[in-house]
Amino acid sequence: MTIEERLDLLEETIQSEEFLQGKGLGNEVPFWIFDYPPEKELLIRSRIPKLKENLKLKSINILEIDLYELCLEIVTAKIPMERIMQFESDKGSDKLLEKLRLMLKPANIQRTIKKKMDEFGDVGIVFITGVGKAWPFIRSHSILNNLQPVVDDMPLILFYPGKYSGLDLSLFGKFKDGNYYRAFRLVDDSAIDI
Repeated sequence: MTIEERLDLLEETIQSEEFLQGKGLGNEVPFWIFDYPPEKELLIRSRIPKLKENLKLKSINILEIDLYELCLEIVTAKIPMERIMQFESDKGSDKLLEKLRLMLKPANIQRTIKKKMDEFGDVGIVFITGVGKAWPFIRSHSILNNLQPVVDDMPLILFYPGKYSGLDLSLFGKFKDGNYYRAFRLVDDSAIDI
């Protein structure tokens, strides 16, 4: 199955009442991971707006949260970009990363996502994108763990450039992102043609 076919199947799957109502999950949180080869990132980015548009026509409201953009929003709300760049110039990238990780603690991410959900209103599905762009600032398994109380019974799809085994995440197929077993793989990719 090609990545394009998987994306078509994804669109079909998430329109179903079973998916939207989380049926058949055995009381688990309706968290899904759509993993894909990292080299298909640009294709995924180009398809998501079309996917959202098609679903909106069927009265399914999608809140997309780009983790990288979210990180920038949180950081620049506290420190102007000029100061961040000056800090990196003075202290180096490693020290900047250290500081940014403190600002981007999972609780801060959770709070900001909750605020976005409240502002958006009638959320049908949450899309989490920008995972690869946000690395190494934040890690996917940490975000998912901290979103469980916020998202609750609403379907959430994490678009993941790497591999999800059902037990752990491997970003870009190279970096172990962490163990996570509470999400379900959305549209099996075992037969992908790359």
